[in-house]
Amino acid sequence: MNKLLQRLLILAAVAGSLSCMKQPDLDDIVVPASVEEVSGALVDAWGTVSPLTMLKGDFLFQETEQQIDTMDPRLILQEGTTISKITETADAYDFTFLYQTAVISGDSASQSTKEDHRTVTKASSESSDVATAARKQSASQDPALATAKAVLNAKSTDVKVMADDYQLTLGFERVLMMANACVMSDALLKYCKEELKVDTCEIKCGNLKKETEVRAAPKLIQQQPNCGGLPNCKMNVKKVTFDWSIILKTGGNTEKQKVTYTLSMTPDLPFLSRVLDYCSRGLVQIPNSTTKVLVTTCNRLKNFQRSTSQN
Repeated sequence: MNKLLQRLLILAAVAGSLSCMKQPDLDDIVVPASVEEVSGALVDAWGTVSPLTMLKGDFLFQETEQQIDTMDPRLILQEGTTISKITETADAYDFTFLYQTAVISGDSASQSTKEDHRTVTKASSESSDVATAARKQSASQDPALATAKAVLNAKSTDVKVMADDYQLTLGFERVLMMANACVMSDALLKYCKEELKVDTCEIKCGNLKKETEVRAAPKLIQQQPNCGGLPNCKMNVKKVTFDWSIILKTGGNTEKQKVTYTLSMTPDLPFLSRVLDYCSRGLVQIPNSTTKVLVTTCNRLKNFQRSTSQN
C-alpha cells in the first residue's frame, strides 16, 4: 500500500503545479540508532497480546491523509476491515477479513471490497509478541528491501491508482516491518546492484524518540456506549519516531533518501486496533523535474468496534 500512496502524492504534486515551490531542506543532524534500539522501542510500545484475542465481527475503520509541503492535509483513503470468519484446523486458526477501501479523488471515491486471510499457528499463538514474530518474519521476508522499494519508487512516473490495488495491512504487520527495516540484508544489496545499478547501498537509522502521552479516544469511539470500554474515554499511548535512510553510491556520486516514520500504539485497545497512527514524512521528487516536495502521509485509527459474538 505504501507504494501506491506514494504514487498518489506524485499525482497530486503534478496536478497542483508544485514544481514552482521552493525545495525544502530536511535536518541532516543524525544521532545514530541501532537495529536493536529501534526494534526494542517498537516492541515496548506494542506490548504483548495474542492474535487469538481477535473475534469474528471485530471491525476497524481507518483513514489516510496526505499533506504536501505546507498545504492543508487531504483525505486520500478510507479503509474498513471486518473479521468475517475464523476457522480452526488441527494446528492453526485461519482468519478471514473483509477489506473495504474508498480511494478519494476530489469529490469522488473509487470503492472496492475483497477478501483476505491470515493464519495463526497454535504453536506460536501464546508467544505472538512483536519480538518473537519479528525474528520469524526476518527469516522469510525482507522488510528492509520492501521499505527501500517503497521509498525509492516514490520517484516513479508510472502512475496507475485503482481501489483494488490496495492490500490489507494489519497494524501488527506495520510494526513488524518497521522493527526489521533497519537491517541491511543481502537481498537489498543485490537489489541495489542489479536493479538500481549502483555500486553500493547502505541503510542507516537515527534520531530515535520515544514518548508517552494520554490521548482522548477517536470521536467515533467516544460515541460508542461506555466509550468502547475505555475508562474516561482516554488511552495510554506510546509513540516511536525515527529516521530511516538509504545511501546509494556510484563512483564518486552519493544519493540519499530519508524518511521519518512515526508509530503510535496503545495497550488499551485490542490486537486489531493497537496501532493508532502510522506516519511517514520525506522529500519526494516530482516527475521530469529536479524539484522535491516535502510530503507527510498518515494512516489513523478512526473507529474500532469489538464483537460480542463467540467464535
